[in-house]
Amino acid sequence: MASNSMDDNQGFAATLNQKSPKQNCPEAEPETLEVSLGVMTDLLTIETCKLVVVDGQDKGKELAVHKSIIRIGANERNDFVLNDDTVSRFHCEIRQVNGEYLLVDKQSTNGSFVGKLKVREAILYANCEILIGNSLVRFMPIVEEVKIYPINDPRYGDMVGSSARMHDVYGLIDKIAPSELSVVIEGETGTGKELAARAIHTHSRRNKGPLVIFDCSAFPENLLESELFGHEKGAFSGAIKTHRGVFERAEGGTVFFDELGEMSTNLQPKFLRALESGEIRRVGGERTIKIDVRIVAATNRNLLSMVDDGSFRQDLFYRMAKVTMTLPPLRDRLDDLSRLAQHFLDQIKSGQPHLADVKGFSGDALSLMGQYDWPGNIRELRNVVERSITFCEGAYVHVADLPNDLQTRLGRSPVGSSAPVGTPLPHGTGLKEAKEKMIAHFEKDYLFSLLERHNMNISRVAREAGIDRRHVYRLMKKYEINQSD
Repeated sequence: MASNSMDDNQGFAATLNQKSPKQNCPEAEPETLEVSLGVMTDLLTIETCKLVVVDGQDKGKELAVHKSIIRIGANERNDFVLNDDTVSRFHCEIRQVNGEYLLVDKQSTNGSFVGKLKVREAILYANCEILIGNSLVRFMPIVEEVKIYPINDPRYGDMVGSSARMHDVYGLIDKIAPSELSVVIEGETGTGKELAARAIHTHSRRNKGPLVIFDCSAFPENLLESELFGHEKGAFSGAIKTHRGVFERAEGGTVFFDELGEMSTNLQPKFLRALESGEIRRVGGERTIKIDVRIVAATNRNLLSMVDDGSFRQDLFYRMAKVTMTLPPLRDRLDDLSRLAQHFLDQIKSGQPHLADVKGFSGDALSLMGQYDWPGNIRELRNVVERSITFCEGAYVHVADLPNDLQTRLGRSPVGSSAPVGTPLPHGTGLKEAKEKMIAHFEKDYLFSLLERHNMNISRVAREAGIDRRHVYRLMKKYEINQSD
């Protein structure tokens, strides 16, 4: 038994060298996380750096850098505070830009010097010395390798699963969470990317700060900038009061950008500028506002392919993807199906006392569910569990209680139904009428399947179907499907 943390391994950048996953399956959740010390699954290479005062009033003071923007000055709000009367309140910053460390003087009274050269901006090199007021500070880059071990626990935060794939995910999150590394979580729709982001925030040093979730696909392009950066009263028609954007609302905490691949190419340069400078300006405003947030993002698209085709900026990708982690689809972790089904059943029952008599899923139901490929992943499974236990009349959910459309997709007639799959039309039905009925039947099933897979997210349904959002709403009205269903 060992507690896995990253207290001495914070840094600017990281890459992953994937190894084959291993397996360990405990039954109980321990007080400390169990780690397989003999089985390394990943190697995390981290670039860190250290600032050391080599001359001046604070001689000997040092700081291990674990943020992408390091603020230096006399004010206590800085990351590296210098007790030197010749140092300005907010004297300078060290930023990571395109894989290099950039020193930026913040219009200080006495200036910033690299060597004997006074600079506004300068790329720092290994062991260079920076004169800040009367304090001489040495800049020391360090490269460390952090070993990642699987955590053999049935859950991590709100994430549930005992499969080897999930043990590897838990081990990686446990290492990167305490750092300030920006993370991109990849995976198919419904694999639990938001839960992974919440776990990263919960186990980070920022867990007392807010976690603000921003869905890049949920806003029209003309409102995205206002939602990100905020706006001043009167900035545009309808701006009746000042609005704080997600960066301001997440101050001291974490911003989770869902559907990162949907961010428009027009907004990407402004977004990158905010990340690199640590400053934003509200729409219609003149004042710059310093921000201190950690960035975690998620996407179900291949960002590298988008970089290749020009729809996603390369510099933004490398600024965001200090660590890239991929969540496995449910079909690749079917060992977790039973545990997940029971977890959702208990979760749903807790809010619906009339379902208290339902204890679990029968072996035949789980066996059938294991034959399905779950294109909607965990989100689809939760939907199936909820629908199944609603109509269950016994202590256990059997095949007959599973949704008919699930059974139909597996090529079998719904148990308990006398109507076979593909019921023939009545004799005498004309071609036009038959065609209309078959199209309507397909259209309804297709729409219901998309709505279920995307958890009623109309934007995502419209995008996958290749139709306008208004068309989706018209179809829902046509087939009497309520968004609250």
